[in-house]
Amino acid sequence: MSEQLPAPDFDAQNYVRPNDRWICGHAGDGKPCRLGPDLRGRCQATAECVPALGKQPGESKGHWRCTRPGGACESGPLPDGRCCLPISRCSPVPTLRTRRGQVTWAVVAATVAFLLIALGGSWRGGFINPGELSTPHSSEAFAALHAATNHSRETCAACHIAGASGPGGLVSAALSADPGPLDLYGLASVSRAAPTTIDAACQTCHTRHDFHHAGVMENISCSYCHTEHRGPGAMAATKDLHCALCHGDAAFMAHAAAAGAALSEMERRSPTRHEPAVVEQTGRVGDRQSEAFTGAIHSFAEDHPEFRVHVEEFRDPNTLKFNHALHLAGETIPNLPDGSRLDCAHCHQPDAAGAYMRPVRFENHCRSCHSLQFDPETPGLHLPHGNPEFVSAFLRSLPRQYAELAAREGITGAEAQNEFARQKLERLGRRIESGEALEKRIFFSTAVTGPDADVGTVSGATRALYPGCAYCHEVNSTPRGRVEVTKPILLDRWLARSEFDHSKHATVACSQCHQAVHSSETADVLLPGKATCVTCHSPRGGVSDSCVTCHGYHRQKSLHE
Repeated sequence: MSEQLPAPDFDAQNYVRPNDRWICGHAGDGKPCRLGPDLRGRCQATAECVPALGKQPGESKGHWRCTRPGGACESGPLPDGRCCLPISRCSPVPTLRTRRGQVTWAVVAATVAFLLIALGGSWRGGFINPGELSTPHSSEAFAALHAATNHSRETCAACHIAGASGPGGLVSAALSADPGPLDLYGLASVSRAAPTTIDAACQTCHTRHDFHHAGVMENISCSYCHTEHRGPGAMAATKDLHCALCHGDAAFMAHAAAAGAALSEMERRSPTRHEPAVVEQTGRVGDRQSEAFTGAIHSFAEDHPEFRVHVEEFRDPNTLKFNHALHLAGETIPNLPDGSRLDCAHCHQPDAAGAYMRPVRFENHCRSCHSLQFDPETPGLHLPHGNPEFVSAFLRSLPRQYAELAAREGITGAEAQNEFARQKLERLGRRIESGEALEKRIFFSTAVTGPDADVGTVSGATRALYPGCAYCHEVNSTPRGRVEVTKPILLDRWLARSEFDHSKHATVACSQCHQAVHSSETADVLLPGKATCVTCHSPRGGVSDSCVTCHGYHRQKSLHE
């Protein structure tokens, strides 16, 4: 294949090759020298050509021959072999490539000088600060914990390790980073959520906080979900896209399920700060091995699994005998002292924050109906509640209890008080064979075989029927003859991995979420299912359904970690 020839009008004398850094100074006159400048821009001009000495066979001296490209000149070389057309020296001119390089190096040098001045000056913190800190990280309390912060003109070393080390430290930190600034492949392939050195600084204040599950395949950087330097106020809320990094990836979650299955029971035991209480009382371990809880989730309304409490059919471990349906709709339940009917709000009252309900207490919520009056003729004397040993001691000291009651009712004098006690004990003895029998019936009787079918009257001083401890509690007798009453287990959290606020649901009727009126067993867990929540928490319902609406994502490290 023949070589492609240049165009007829191509002027090789005035052509500037892109890779040339300098051109001859005579090029402006249209007469550039053939040698041109060297790489350093120095003129190499001498003459049009370098004559060559030619010798014919038999000649001793020979003669000089012109070697000028394009044909020999008319005068030819001088007798001493020099070219007869010398070229005057010139000042070579830099090409566009050279000028661009000079400008580039000038800009680089100026930039480096500016950065050195900016990073080495007293206003370095303000220069490199990408924005104002959130309120928690710019408060006086935070500044008191960390003297080296970017509060005012101080450094950023509280969170950024190299923040107080000067320009040299910043450069060293950059060069020692993984991946380094020159590791182009590493920089291109690194995950945007990969942990960084700043995460260790977060742990200095947020102690004992780990990621939300021990079986997570890859830990996540704090700053991926919690973005700082976005101005005062609270830090930007975590969004669903942060959660979807893992929970929206089916392959990732499948690997997480396999990793979770390999964890020990202790490692799976405390995923959140609320879980231990549930585990301790129910005996269930807070793992996530089930496929229903390790699948990809994209939205609450669509593919979020049903709540685990319903999937695994959790049962309330409480041994206290309670019937919600009877208390809310039973015809035998009397009105409260103020004349109103018993309802949910009488026993379930919000805490100070309004988010959760206070535990139900006998003295506050039950005693108004369930009196501890055991003697039908003595409404002012009541059994103690909460400790079977106290009850036994009370029954065995009835003479003194009656005497003290006489004193409280205004009877003076020891003899009169003792006579009051004697008469009470005599009338009580007509109904109960012995003190031992009384104690046994107090502890082990039920609604059918109670000490008395009607203790007091509904309209009198006491409103309750006292059937015995076993009517509500699990009561057992030990081999040594002691009575043991199983302590009630009152769990205040069943959805341990969720956050809930009753105050935000104050306009919703209790019965809309809790079907208590249909429950007759204590073991019933009266929590709403996912479908109930979706009616509001969905795009159709118009209430927020983001992950962080209900879920917290940190767990506290246990003491053994």
